Amino acid sequence: MTWEASLLRKTRLGVHHHCLALVEAYADFAPMWERCCLLMYAGLGPGVARLFGADSNAMWGRADQIIADLFAVSRLSPREIASLLRHYIQIKFEDEEHLPLEEARVRIYDQLFYPIVTHFTYALQPSAAARLKFVRETVKAINEEHLAFADLGCGAGMMLCEVLLTKQTWTGQGLDISPAAIRYAQDLASHKGVADRAGFRTGDIARLPFAAESLDLLIASEVVEHMPDPLQVIKEMARVLRPGGRLLLTMPLESHTPAHAHTLDQPDDFRSLCESAGLSVESLKAKWHFGYADDNKHIFAVAFKPVWANARAEDQLQTMPNGLSTTSAFA
Repeated sequence: MTWEASLLRKTRLGVHHHCLALVEAYADFAPMWERCCLLMYAGLGPGVARLFGADSNAMWGRADQIIADLFAVSRLSPREIASLLRHYIQIKFEDEEHLPLEEARVRIYDQLFYPIVTHFTYALQPSAAARLKFVRETVKAINEEHLAFADLGCGAGMMLCEVLLTKQTWTGQGLDISPAAIRYAQDLASHKGVADRAGFRTGDIARLPFAAESLDLLIASEVVEHMPDPLQVIKEMARVLRPGGRLLLTMPLESHTPAHAHTLDQPDDFRSLCESAGLSVESLKAKWHFGYADDNKHIFAVAFKPVWANARAEDQLQTMPNGLSTTSAFA
């Protein structure tokens, strides 16, 4: 047993066996400075969280359940998972510049560690936990009994499963560029008991494989920044949304993550993208989070496709420049 795991087992975190198993395994690969940082984060984090009114016991309980799911779905040992996580962190620290999409695909998205990393972030990364809470609470406020949605860049499928567990009559589609992520997400959906209402496919969010105006809701959490042309991506989202449909989006600001091909500097940059794509922004907030190997600032946004925009487009098709309708003009 590593010395940091031994110390943590003597605290109130000692009951979270899955978290501690992964911490202990990760210590076999990490340098001393990183192990000390991780110990401080795990040891001092709960106390800091309580100062800000958070329930640290509940937070660690949720993290332990997520890591238990990670063990079950991946069928890997804590040491194997820790090795994969370490591989990704080395790429993140060594490559300071944004990677082109195709290079990121080869080095990150097509690798076995990609779905493992995306699932793990929900356990111990504060910004990921905040993103999950944002989507969960926004979805709870939607009253439609039957609704079709898509999770774009679904990664391990964690967020899609969470929505389907929250709304038990909804159906969801998961889309990701990574075949490894899609296979993992399918297994997670089966593990969570929602596979009968979930579908998954590989695809490019700049060319969505959905019909125009076919979806009521889109979730795009930490995905737009991976694409070289954010405006094209937002336009595609606007295309597949039904009039009145919503887009729930989170995205880092001033990101330095290698897998991110693009970054926004301020929240209003996203508002401009939406306006150019024909979407209206309902809410837009920027929040700061401190976490290990994470971007510090993220935006949380809800946008929608105005009903009047569709009506205006139909009016333009039905009306000639001289004010006559197309029917009377050709009569």
